[in-house]
Amino acid sequence: MGATLKQLEAFVAIARTGSFSAAARIVHVSQPALTTVIKNLEQQLGVALFDRTARGVTMTTAGRELLPTVDRLLTELNETLANVLSGTAPRGGTVTLACVPSAGSLFLPPLIASFNRQHPTVRIDMRDAMTENREIVRMVRSGDIDCGVASPMPDAAELQFRHLYDDELVAILPPSQVASAQKNITWKQLSELPLVGMASHSYLRLLIDQTFAAIGISKRPVAEVSLITTAVGMARAGLGAAVLPLRAARACDLAGVTALGLVEPTVRRPIGFLYRSMAELSPATKAFMKHALGSDIR
Repeated sequence: MGATLKQLEAFVAIARTGSFSAAARIVHVSQPALTTVIKNLEQQLGVALFDRTARGVTMTTAGRELLPTVDRLLTELNETLANVLSGTAPRGGTVTLACVPSAGSLFLPPLIASFNRQHPTVRIDMRDAMTENREIVRMVRSGDIDCGVASPMPDAAELQFRHLYDDELVAILPPSQVASAQKNITWKQLSELPLVGMASHSYLRLLIDQTFAAIGISKRPVAEVSLITTAVGMARAGLGAAVLPLRAARACDLAGVTALGLVEPTVRRPIGFLYRSMAELSPATKAFMKHALGSDIR
């Protein structure tokens, strides 16, 4: 099996930054997922590409020999894709996509409207009843949709991801639990409150659990829900605090609750296009992705 584009992009990112954590931010995956990607690449090639020590990461001789060629290939590929996208105008067709709820209610509608003004013969078929990232990934993998607008999943590293924006996590609490003039709450302070958790297999839940683990806290929710509107309702009723992406929270009725910034650390959920490969996308889908990536709508 040959190396994947995701593996090569991860290799170059680590080589340039000298850090797995910094490279993970560049390619928009978690650090454990990036480690797995590189480990699989090294196993396929039969050589170690990096030496990992307590002082950091350095390239092996094999890694230094491989870098110039991979770097040149990725540069040429990105330039070719840009030329294809800029030179291909769809005459019609349908773009089928699935999206997380916050993107469906806030980000995509004005984007689709502006795209339709430029390409009135292209139809956008948006499937917005997606409560979990995992279902979007399944639909992309199976070919049920052209692309998804969601977060990259650690166990879906074979899919391509084009970043659109980051969505910061915030805490949703009833006003009775918020001090006067309070703007932020730390994750440690949040851990002392009852917590309404999102579904255990969701990407959002993974982010939340990883953040608590990073500060040495194991937090068990008092309840689990799938819909962000339900999480807000539970918080409004005083059953527990909820952690939601800010854009997702803004798409809800926030009457009776207060949104506080979550700090120490600040955590953001990356949102972007998930798709199998550029070669499999129709001209209409390529045009829509180009329009979204070049848009000022964020």
